[in-house]
Amino acid sequence: MASFVTLLEPARRRALAFSTVLGVVAGLVMFATGQQPAPADSGVSAFMKMVPLGAESKGAVIPSFDAGGRRTSLITADVIRRLDDERLYAEGLVVQMFNANPANNLRMDLKTAFYHMTGGVLRSRERSRVSRADFQIEGDNLVFDTAKNQGRMTGDIRMVIFDSRALSGEVSPTPESQPAK
Repeated sequence: MASFVTLLEPARRRALAFSTVLGVVAGLVMFATGQQPAPADSGVSAFMKMVPLGAESKGAVIPSFDAGGRRTSLITADVIRRLDDERLYAEGLVVQMFNANPANNLRMDLKTAFYHMTGGVLRSRERSRVSRADFQIEGDNLVFDTAKNQGRMTGDIRMVIFDSRALSGEVSPTPESQPAK
């Protein structure tokens, strides 16, 4: 008969695996967004000042550029509506953040979202997706602080890592070092 400690071993392994994946996700998201300027601050702020209270804009496209003229982000939405002096509501929102290295470009897809102008916080309470060339993560709730370039995803979370070699520090074998077929 198995002891209670032995029965807990699979649960401990699952908890360790879950903690590891959560740490990797946090690291990837922070790495992906840490090298880029805030995506929504300049574009959304300027756009919001142009949208009258209660007005709705369909097919919105809001690009953002750095001082050198390089595009840093692109925000598109099916509908953006100004709710009050502090909030925007968006449907079909896509936020793309561009990096000098295209492999680190990040994309957020949100069905609906609220942008709080005073705090620079983007929130969605519907299933959202964050993707990059090497991973994709989906969750039930998303909060992204544009000032700090930090995000948090909660709820039922599913993550797919396309290439774990980048996380482990492994180097891809060169064609010369692979055995001949």
